[in-house]
Amino acid sequence: MNESRRLIESASPWTLRNAPVRPREWRALMDAEGAVHLQSDGGEMLLVPDQGQLRLYWAYESIEEMRSLFPRHFEAMKEEISADVADYVVMDLVNVVNRDWFDPLLRDADFALFAEWMEMAHPALDTVALPEFPEGVSMRRAGDDDIDRLREIWQAAYGDYADGDRSFDAMVNEAAWAGVLVADGEIAAFALNSEVERAEGRILTAAVAPEHWGNGYGKLVLAAAAYQLASKEATRAVLRVRPDIRQALRVCSDLGFRHFRSGIEFRRSVDEAAIAAARETRRIGGVKARFGDWR
Repeated sequence: MNESRRLIESASPWTLRNAPVRPREWRALMDAEGAVHLQSDGGEMLLVPDQGQLRLYWAYESIEEMRSLFPRHFEAMKEEISADVADYVVMDLVNVVNRDWFDPLLRDADFALFAEWMEMAHPALDTVALPEFPEGVSMRRAGDDDIDRLREIWQAAYGDYADGDRSFDAMVNEAAWAGVLVADGEIAAFALNSEVERAEGRILTAAVAPEHWGNGYGKLVLAAAAYQLASKEATRAVLRVRPDIRQALRVCSDLGFRHFRSGIEFRRSVDEAAIAAARETRRIGGVKARFGDWR
């Protein structure tokens, strides 16, 4: 057993983290294909492929150690970031009360605030009933010929909060079940479910085509997804929603899903040329703000 693994086995000493991760989960992340790990006295950083993107984790002994080590760790980590494997790098802040002192470090590394997220769980799937579909509406399993339509619905429904084509492709590849809601012969909504593991299943995504909003199809497709997990002996279902998409929160709550954790997502482009151009724009803008007027 090498020194790095011994540290992890004995539980990481770092208390300042972007997101809580148990030692067993950290080991699994480190062992993931394509994962890159950097460690120094005082902290560590981990970059892991996740649902088509690259997810960044870090842990440090203190704020002072992070201020010193984060820039150096991330500068070295940038060599592992490629547009060939991801659309962006994502980093979550979970259970962080005051992030003011994080912002300069993240801004200097070209991370920008993307959106809040909330994970909701249904703790008692045995209470979920098979939904009743109105006349002209039905559910069926999705086929390969449906993928383009599902992508179109997903992009339109999530709009600015969509996670990128690579994320959609990763969810399709991960899905153990894909169900589509058909209204008057047209696919109007869909949901993707993961495999059930240790009696828990994840609803990877669910979406309703905007032209069909207001018909109750979101509640129907989400109830069908929860029922499908229950039929595979799951007792708990989890899904992630964007609080900014208020109708999604309302539908989840109406079906018995309850908040159990939340966070803030930051993103960084993998296009270094675009990042350099944006930096130059900000620099020129700063010069104009200081010298562009007599006042």
